[in-house]
Amino acid sequence: MISVNYEIRSHEKFNKNPSVMSHLTFDDNLVLVNGDTGKSLVLNKSGKVIWNLLDGKLTQEEIVAQVCKEFKNVPDSVAQDVNSVILTLSAEGFIDTL
Repeated sequence: MISVNYEIRSHEKFNKNPSVMSHLTFDDNLVLVNGDTGKSLVLNKSGKVIWNLLDGKLTQEEIVAQVCKEFKNVPDSVAQDVNSVILTLSAEGFIDTL
């Protein structure tokens, strides 16, 4: 995992980089390719749900709430897990902060 020295502020919202292409794999993972950098990233089902919520309208807290609605038996670490995905996507240029 990428180490990032950045803290998400409660009011921040996130938007997908329009240069990112996505492709669903046969095993329901999502492959992202950043057209600006050529970097790629594979997201599992929970990562895919987070990706789909990055529409520029939701804060991290709202994304966590939506993830909790989507899955049963969500671990106590869900907020940290969402934070980690968002920080990685941001550090790699897949999303922008609004």
